[in-house]
Amino acid sequence: MKFVRSDTPEVVRGSTSTRVRASRRFPAFIYGCPLNALILLIAIAVSLIVSVRAAAWFGVPVFLAWNVYVLWLLKFSSSRWVIAASAERVYVRLFMARATEPHVIVLEASEITSISIKTVEVFVSGPDPESAEWLVIEPAHSISEIVPDQFLSFLEDIWTHDSGNMMRVGILEGRLTIGWKWCHPALRMFLQQVVQECSSVVIAPEERSELDLNGIWKGREKPDAQQRQMLVKAKRLGFGSECAQRLSQYKHMSRREAAAYLAKIEQEEAGAGHTLRTRESFTMQYPHL
Repeated sequence: MKFVRSDTPEVVRGSTSTRVRASRRFPAFIYGCPLNALILLIAIAVSLIVSVRAAAWFGVPVFLAWNVYVLWLLKFSSSRWVIAASAERVYVRLFMARATEPHVIVLEASEITSISIKTVEVFVSGPDPESAEWLVIEPAHSISEIVPDQFLSFLEDIWTHDSGNMMRVGILEGRLTIGWKWCHPALRMFLQQVVQECSSVVIAPEERSELDLNGIWKGREKPDAQQRQMLVKAKRLGFGSECAQRLSQYKHMSRREAAAYLAKIEQEEAGAGHTLRTRESFTMQYPHL
C-alpha cells in the first residue's frame, strides 16, 4: 500500500483506462442551485428595471445553458471517481485530503485479503428502514503496519469526529471502509465488475446489521445513555437531519435545539472514546502499571 497524488501518471493511467470505476454523482441541484438562484435574482432585477421581456430574453437562455452544462459535467466528468480497480491494483481516492498532498491509496491485489459489503438498516421511525452501505477492503496485513502514522490518524478520525461519514473513506475496525452514498454504479454491480477484472480478489460474505431508533421517540423524557449512543451512531451514519426532526417532533425541541443536542452528545461520545483509546494506549505501553 502506498499514498500518491491523483495527478501522477500511474494513477491517471490506472483510473482512466479501467472499466471498473465508481464515481460520486451528487444530485444536480447541489451544483446548479447557487448559480440558478443568482440567475433568478438578476432576472427579477432586469424585469423590474427594464421589462419582463428583457428578463426572459436574458434569463431563459442562461438558465438552460447553465443547467445543460451541469448535467453534462455530472454525467461525463471523471474527476469525481472514488475507487478504480484493475487486474493488478486498486486505487482509492480520499476527498478530504488537500490536493497538494498524497490523496490516493494504491493497493496491490496481493495486499487485499477480501472485499465485501457492509450494510446497516436504520429504522428511524416506523417499520420501513433506510439502508446505509459501505465497501469494505480487508488488507492482508495490519493497517497500522502499512499506513503512515499521519494518514492512519486522519482516516480513523473521520469515523470518530466527522458526521455524515457515509460519504467518506476511513478506517473502521482495522479495515478500509468506503461510504457508497451517491456512488455509481450500485455496490453489488461494482463488486461483480471487480470479480471479472481481478479474479484473484476474494469477495467475502456481506455483513448486515440493524439500528432501531423507534423506541427513542416514546415519551417526553430525554434519551438515556444507551439511546444517546444510538443517536450518535445514526448521526455518524448520515441520518443526523432525520434524528433532529424526530427529536423536534417528539421531544418538544426546536430544530435548532435538536441539532445542538445531537452535536453535544456526539462531542461527549467522541471525548469518551478518545479517553478510552488513550487509556488503552497507555496500558499497552506500560502494562506493569
